[in-house]
Amino acid sequence: MRTTEFLPRGIVRSVLLLLALLSISPVLRGADTVTLPVAVSTVGRGGVPFVSDVRVFNTSYTDVLTVTAIFRSGNQQRTFQLAAREAKAFDDICASLFGATGSLSAIDFLHDGPPGALAVTSQLRSPAGGGGHVGTFVPGLPQSAAQPVIVVTSLVNGEARTNVGVYNPNDVAVTAAVRLFDGPVLLGTLPISLGAHAVSQYNDIYRMLGFETLETTDGYATVESDDGRSPLFAYAAEADNASGDLILVVGLPDAAAPAGFHPPTPTATPTASAPPPPSPTPTPTAPPAVTVVNLVATDFQWDFDGGGRSFVMHVGQTYELHVRSGDPTGRAAHGFGGIPGLALPAKALQPGSPDAIFRVTPTAAQVGTFAFACNMPSCGGGHSSMVASIQVVP
Repeated sequence: MRTTEFLPRGIVRSVLLLLALLSISPVLRGADTVTLPVAVSTVGRGGVPFVSDVRVFNTSYTDVLTVTAIFRSGNQQRTFQLAAREAKAFDDICASLFGATGSLSAIDFLHDGPPGALAVTSQLRSPAGGGGHVGTFVPGLPQSAAQPVIVVTSLVNGEARTNVGVYNPNDVAVTAAVRLFDGPVLLGTLPISLGAHAVSQYNDIYRMLGFETLETTDGYATVESDDGRSPLFAYAAEADNASGDLILVVGLPDAAAPAGFHPPTPTATPTASAPPPPSPTPTPTAPPAVTVVNLVATDFQWDFDGGGRSFVMHVGQTYELHVRSGDPTGRAAHGFGGIPGLALPAKALQPGSPDAIFRVTPTAAQVGTFAFACNMPSCGGGHSSMVASIQVVP
């Protein structure tokens, strides 16, 4: 772990700043904040490592700057000083400054200077054997970059994949929705729940929402907070499937959809040259009164009745969803993030605890795909992969 000594004349000043930081919300406090929306020290697809190398710089020509860096996944804090025009380097900052390997987190840099006094930049890279690396630039963002409604553009799928990340900089939990579009068509909605200062990344979002084979270079997603007073940061990390090259797209402020806005959803349209053959009329059979479905969360996946992370429900059929943790007692809890579109609430899942039981009878208005995720970032390094979906069909 890298340590930095205080200058003697800055000790009192640093203590007073730290006390202020602990007692006031980082979104509202007088001290300025620069947010790094994503920092990692983990292993990705195919065993490829990814780390974040961070650089901080004091833009003042005269003043010493006192900085407190807060690693939001565990709320570890490290305070250091920058002399006038001084820069510091923190390679693999999650591990070197915070001792947090196997992690993905946002980092807030709080400082006692005026806005613009601290410059924060980052390179998210993959160390390559024999020298060299692939990577992408990640900027430190001002608090004004957090917005209640955000659009993330230039999304890709096919030869590359897109991961979407959301960071909640607020002192309260926030529920939100990520909506993925292909032009005017709404491909799917991912309801999310983020604890205070929590960050989650939803990997390969096109595959998550059932559009793995769609090829696009100009998709977009919106991220909308359910509370207009609780702004969010959002970004997209795009990775080339062959080379591993990365691109980061920072979310931009967007306008909320007007009341009554209902975008079209995907429909299967037969071609004129190959019309579908007529189907025989099936003999109707009465569905069972209630279908019991078991949904089990383990490190780090969801499983419906032992058959994978997706499940199909039919309009008019009643389902009894039994949700539980399948991990041994003593392991970290997972969380069912809930599906507001099906009126399914969120629920913490402690290993060894009784099943959480919900009943749902989908209606024709609920036809579509509903993704959900684990809402307990503390469950471990594979948290971001814990995404599954329920599809409602006629």
